[in-house]
Amino acid sequence: MCGFRRAELGFFNITNHEIHFGNLRCASSIIQRYIATDPEVQEVVAYLQGDEWAALVADVAQNPTWIEFKEYLLSEGIDLDAIIQYIHDLIGGLRSARMPTHKRTARSLRDMVDEIIAIIPVNDLLNVLNDKLQNSADFQRLFEVLSSDEARGLVEEVLALPEAQRIAQELRDLGINVDVALEFIFGILGWAK
Repeated sequence: MCGFRRAELGFFNITNHEIHFGNLRCASSIIQRYIATDPEVQEVVAYLQGDEWAALVADVAQNPTWIEFKEYLLSEGIDLDAIIQYIHDLIGGLRSARMPTHKRTARSLRDMVDEIIAIIPVNDLLNVLNDKLQNSADFQRLFEVLSSDEARGLVEEVLALPEAQRIAQELRDLGINVDVALEFIFGILGWAK
């Protein structure tokens, strides 16, 4: 059995809150298994580590709307650059056993994502979030910032950027259901469309 425990969110000052998410650590072993054995997933990893993806990300990073969004979150105590660097380090640290030799497809990546989603205890996660919203002033503040009208407006502006649209389409092409992920996040934040 795999387990995951996170006691601190370093990008926002929430300390001493233990959150148990059951089998999330298993995601790492699932990802490593696919990277070691699946040429299509290896192709996705190579793409996410490559120049084309880096150029898309750099285009967004230089956009004034994105910069305004990051500055807003930073003014509220959320260091988006630290979160992005964490994700970048995760992607950069992925190593495949061999170089991919064919065109990437969504099939294997979708299988991997589905396997990871299947181990996420969504009800437990929602129960923990609800508990924190009721009992943690720090978490309540974090939720206020993230669910505010100002944050929503900035998020919608960022999502409308042509560069962000290109990134979203690339992720869709890789088999990531961006729209479902956004609906889930928007729903949690009370922004359901």
